Amino acid sequence: MLLKTCDNPSVYGQSAHWYRATILTERLAVLRGSANDKPFDTLPNREMALQKLKLWKEQTPFNKGSYFAQRLAMDSLTEDDLLTILAEPMEAVQACFSTPPVWLSELLSAFADQNTADGFTLSTQNAEDSPALAFLNTLKPLLKRGVLRLHAGIQELMHKYDHLPFDPRTIITLLFARVPDLFIPKIGKTIILELNVARVQGLLQGETPQERFQYFLRHLAKPEGMLPLLEEYTVLARQLVETIDRWVSCELEFLERLCSDWEQIRTTFVPDSDPGVLTAVHEGAGDTHRAGHSVITLTWSSGFRLVYKPRSLAVDSHFQELLIWLNTRGYQPAFRTFKLIDKGAYGWCEFVHAQGCTSPEEIERFYQRQGGYLALLYALDGSDFHTENLIAAGEHPVLIDLEALFYPRVRMPDAAQQKASAAETMRHSVLRTGLLPLRAWSNDDAADTEMSGLGGQAGQLTPVALPIWKGEGTDQMRIARERVDLAPGDHRPKLNDHDIDTLAYSNSIITGFAAAYRLLIQHREELLATILPLFAYDEIRSMLRPSQQYGLLQVDSFHPNALRDALDRERLFDRLWVGVEHMPHLARLIPAERADLLRGDIPLFTTYPDSCDLFTSQGEKIPEFFSECGMDLVRQRIQQLDEQDLEKQIWVIRTSFASLALGTEVMSRYMLRLQPSQSRLTSERLISGARAIGERLHKLAVYSDDAVGWLGVVAANGRRWYLEPVGVDLYNGLSGITFFLAYLGMLTGEERYTTLARLALRSVRYKVLPGGEYAKWGGVGIFEGIGSLIYLLSHLGSLWNDPTLYREAEEIIKQLPALIAKDKMFDVMSGSAGCIGALLSLYAVAPSTSTLMTAVRCGEYLVANARSMSEGIAWSSRPEIVPLTGMAHGNAGIALSLLRLYSVSGEERFRQAALAAMQYERSLFSAEKQNWPDLRNWQARTANNTQTVDEQHQAFMVAWCYGAPGIGLARLASLEYIDDAAIRAEIDAALQTTLTEGFSMNHSLCHGDMGNLEMPLTVIQLLNNTGYCEPLERLACMLLDSIDTQGWCCGIPSSVETPGLMLGLSGIGYALLRLAAPERVPSVLTFAAPCR
Repeated sequence: MLLKTCDNPSVYGQSAHWYRATILTERLAVLRGSANDKPFDTLPNREMALQKLKLWKEQTPFNKGSYFAQRLAMDSLTEDDLLTILAEPMEAVQACFSTPPVWLSELLSAFADQNTADGFTLSTQNAEDSPALAFLNTLKPLLKRGVLRLHAGIQELMHKYDHLPFDPRTIITLLFARVPDLFIPKIGKTIILELNVARVQGLLQGETPQERFQYFLRHLAKPEGMLPLLEEYTVLARQLVETIDRWVSCELEFLERLCSDWEQIRTTFVPDSDPGVLTAVHEGAGDTHRAGHSVITLTWSSGFRLVYKPRSLAVDSHFQELLIWLNTRGYQPAFRTFKLIDKGAYGWCEFVHAQGCTSPEEIERFYQRQGGYLALLYALDGSDFHTENLIAAGEHPVLIDLEALFYPRVRMPDAAQQKASAAETMRHSVLRTGLLPLRAWSNDDAADTEMSGLGGQAGQLTPVALPIWKGEGTDQMRIARERVDLAPGDHRPKLNDHDIDTLAYSNSIITGFAAAYRLLIQHREELLATILPLFAYDEIRSMLRPSQQYGLLQVDSFHPNALRDALDRERLFDRLWVGVEHMPHLARLIPAERADLLRGDIPLFTTYPDSCDLFTSQGEKIPEFFSECGMDLVRQRIQQLDEQDLEKQIWVIRTSFASLALGTEVMSRYMLRLQPSQSRLTSERLISGARAIGERLHKLAVYSDDAVGWLGVVAANGRRWYLEPVGVDLYNGLSGITFFLAYLGMLTGEERYTTLARLALRSVRYKVLPGGEYAKWGGVGIFEGIGSLIYLLSHLGSLWNDPTLYREAEEIIKQLPALIAKDKMFDVMSGSAGCIGALLSLYAVAPSTSTLMTAVRCGEYLVANARSMSEGIAWSSRPEIVPLTGMAHGNAGIALSLLRLYSVSGEERFRQAALAAMQYERSLFSAEKQNWPDLRNWQARTANNTQTVDEQHQAFMVAWCYGAPGIGLARLASLEYIDDAAIRAEIDAALQTTLTEGFSMNHSLCHGDMGNLEMPLTVIQLLNNTGYCEPLERLACMLLDSIDTQGWCCGIPSSVETPGLMLGLSGIGYALLRLAAPERVPSVLTFAAPCR
């Protein structure tokens, strides 16, 4: 714009540029209704139109399949139609309008009013603290017209009602507090852009940055300064006018409802006192829906507060009846209810004041009630009960937004894929409610955010970067994006103003949960017959996409690039199509979503518990959107409540809270209380212990018709632990669980374990095989890469005598070359060394040239990427990282894989590389500790391609992953290919260190006692050294005794149960099987091939 001016606003309004604010359907309607139908070849903007069409079609997912044609068909368009619309000059569009659009007439009329500033002062007294508030002065003509309409509406109310529940002299000021939040986010980016352009062009006047900023704002505060900017950004101009209209309409509707309901409000909420004068109106507490409507909190001078909600409160009312029913049936401590008035389309709620507690007993009762709420919400299939939907009112938690109950099942074309999805697994647990801690994380650079109703701790950052002002009040003012502190919520109780550790009250939550759960079972028939029908036709919200996704789209839609032409903004909103490929049901939502977004709203969809139809914010029906209605699903849920499910849900609760602690808790070095054992080690006892784990996995499983899943605690970002549906890998996912169950079925001869293993394998296929998208595994290794599935299939094919599984693995191998070339880890866990182990396992049972050649490719890649060290060679993902020792991520595992590859391929270079790798590791051996250091936290000092470390700060682990047990196992497995005094000495040192320091940690394979037992077991098995039978049996009996007394202690902080192989129950069970029958159960810790 560059500080343009217009001398005659009325003449200026004749410009055709304003018509760029017409949206696609409007342009299509007026052009089809006109007789001016010119061929595309004759239109003046052909090249620009072709370029815009190209950009549109290059968006995801329009760049593949028929998605772009689907998108055009939604507006009854062809590609030729769109091309013509894009090329049509605005003069032709303008000519199709007999009169200017209403919004344009209002805009021009407002700016043409010569008295626009007379008697009207904006409430921008805080502009010094927030200079952005001064931006509102540029909109004075529009805001004045809005305020005058408000004033006229209030005058009508004064004539209509004898008494107003507000002071008409001050109400406009109270309502105007909403205006900055409505308009500054819309105009801010554009004003800042134009400010910086004017600064760069040298068009600003003033001696200081502040003076130049004020000069710019003074220019825009004049109609002749602002109109050219609005003509440049016509979409913004239209949005501003329509936002004013929506604001005025919503406020007048709210005031009318307040006046008409006042007597009922007084009688219901304050029957014995005078509320006084209305002193505050707080709006925008939630998202805006349905043409600008939002929740409003009102405060009167007496302290009386009231909440207005512009939606039906029927579900809230019936939930209060449910609480009363539970209280009368004996639930203790009793739930608090709150008063409300449901008026159908809107309602009034008692304001719930946040209060602290004064005694530990009150805190305990608070959390018992939270447990009761958790059981109720689980039974009613509730969701979205995060920090903002809960108030801690003394010892009473109060749920304040109950829209998200009775969640129906979405109709999808591939039901099997839906059943195997993570969402389906979550659906069957209490996690879905949103009350339990469940971390969400975005990327490796950002700390995660946890906003559950029971968690949501203070001191967290927003999950995404938000726009904030920089250089405020100067000509260098700009908008940056930063993650900012989350405002503290009112959902957590305090004891005498001190924060409470929720983890300390997890047992109270479980107590309340179990009590409410069993009460629902006890009164199941009455609940189904008399209480549930109350909800049948209550309006409930269907959240089919995260509100945050809509919010980010809205923010981006007010970038200047989207405000010059409405079609650019619509193209941005077509990001809604992303995800349709995998969730095709979302396509049916897009017309309504786009319409809501164009209006400035967050899209809203509703349904009824007894309906399979979905309704848009405007009441339009999307028929049969859901395959099952929420009421039927809740009835099924309540019918299925039993003690077994209660046990499973309690596990989920415990694990959820443990995962919250894991972010800050350091894993205890010694968790087990091992005591001398008087028992004997027998195969029967070992197999019985493994069978108990098989039964536990069966209880923890989430079943559907033809798939199964588990929730587990997994690590992510190298920093936090999370409770979520397990993935597909061998380390902590479905492949590892399947691996254990298959061997359990084989060794016990019990078909139910084999059946469960087959079901778990089917789930792996659902997740991985249909699309062949193996790159999403993130690696090629045997534990955390695509090698997991190859290794699993090689063992299952052998166990089940099913050669088709070998062929399935061979198909996966075809995808490996491209993935190997991207490997940056190189190790056993997720890199090429692990891939070699998986491939050679398959080669051992199904030899093929392609399998061997792919393994050789991995070996060549390792040799090519080895780093020369002061002694030997090593690998690391980045030059500044010290190469590691150990089996999981270090040289021990890589050397073992290279030696095995040498044995099969006969290529000496792999043997030499393995020897050099062992030499690097050998050079770091500590004679004092009789161990190899854990180098993960060492800071490297690189010089001449060598690295040194600060030896005074060495750390040592005694585990399979790092330290003597894993390295010792690697050397033991290497004896078949190279046997010398140095390796024998290393084996002896590793064995002694393992036996003296490797126990009393936890029961896991990766960094626990069961994994460390593999060292003496393998010494006995490979070296026939029976001298270690006694310590092996003694340690094994002590560990079995500890399981009997302490339960299964998994390899995660707090040692809570998790189902996976290397950290969890499956690994503990697998170790017991291996101890029972080492000749039939191969060592997964040395990634051995199937036993023949």
